[in-house]
Amino acid sequence: MTPTCSSLGLATALLASLGAAAVGSFAQQAVTPPNSVAQTTPQSEQQAIRTMTEEVQLTVTALDGQGHLDPTLELADIMVLENGVSQEIRSARRVPAHVLLLLDTGGEINSAKRVRLTREIARHLITALAPQDEFSVMQFNNNVEVLQDWTNAKAAALLTLDSKLISGKRARFLDALIAAAGRWTDRPQGNRHVVIITDGVQGAGERVDRAAVFQQLEASNAVVHVISYTTVSRASTADSRRITRNRDKSIVPDEVVDTLPSDHLWDPLRRAHEPGGVIADIDPERQRQVRVYEAAMRASEKQMTDLTTETGGHIWLPESFEEMIDDGTEAAKLIDSQYVVSYKPRRALASSRPGEVRVIDVASRRVGLSLISRRQYVVPARETVQNIGRPRRVQN
Repeated sequence: MTPTCSSLGLATALLASLGAAAVGSFAQQAVTPPNSVAQTTPQSEQQAIRTMTEEVQLTVTALDGQGHLDPTLELADIMVLENGVSQEIRSARRVPAHVLLLLDTGGEINSAKRVRLTREIARHLITALAPQDEFSVMQFNNNVEVLQDWTNAKAAALLTLDSKLISGKRARFLDALIAAAGRWTDRPQGNRHVVIITDGVQGAGERVDRAAVFQQLEASNAVVHVISYTTVSRASTADSRRITRNRDKSIVPDEVVDTLPSDHLWDPLRRAHEPGGVIADIDPERQRQVRVYEAAMRASEKQMTDLTTETGGHIWLPESFEEMIDDGTEAAKLIDSQYVVSYKPRRALASSRPGEVRVIDVASRRVGLSLISRRQYVVPARETVQNIGRPRRVQN
């Protein structure tokens, strides 16, 4: 059927009206895009990136007047100074933690440092962490190794501790700290924690500057906690300096003895591994090594205490093996009770060179409340640091 002139005119008018509406709608979207990625301009992209990066996150411990953890922290309770200038605080909240366990399983002079004990401390810590927390496990002895990559699967991590934690003669403590500093490139800035179980002694001499290594770990903006072997080790090393002394266990690794057959024919070897008897040691070089080791532990204890203080962490100096195991649980409780406080720096981070240190002071506005946090913030590099202290990875 051929349309009449009037119906053709009506159709033309209708199409014109619809076209005008479509053009008008498109023009309106072009002016005010409704959060559309396709309509984002380079300028707005730059603004979005600035909004994301111009925020500093601090991990804060809140304590009441009795020194107990305070679960009632509010935004109004907090004052943050950066280089002496008051900052605009944006939030104070609990977020899942990222926890790197650094386990010392090396060294033959300190017989108190035992793989079994280190494993048990780590097991208690992992078990006590909140289900949402992520953690990774590294060990250092002759090598620095990643045993467990980032995960929140506790059962798998505990199995890894049981099967892959081994002892060695050396303790590459400083190499492990460098490797730990490089483990954060793909983790968010907030709520980072490093828990080190160690006596802090570098085996076979130190080839790098210890202070520089500590600074490199601080630059990761992670909170550092230490469960220290130093106190429980003093009695053991003092006994080692005696010419005649009670015999401790043999230096054969526990894991080797555990693999012996259950047959009674192997009992003499098992008994030889256990403490017992008397040793007469007239080796002057061995005596010298023990004295050097004791001095290194004393120096390291002070340095590790300073490191935990600077980063807002805690050091435990237990006097018994039982206390050390309990401290693993306490470390997890402390980590999960901390707040992440964020603020917008009044002096833009973009105006700073990477690695610039800004002095931080976190204070309480509420009477009876104490706040503990890191003493400085290191402006992160804009590019990803590659191959710094990269550890060897153990295949699961």
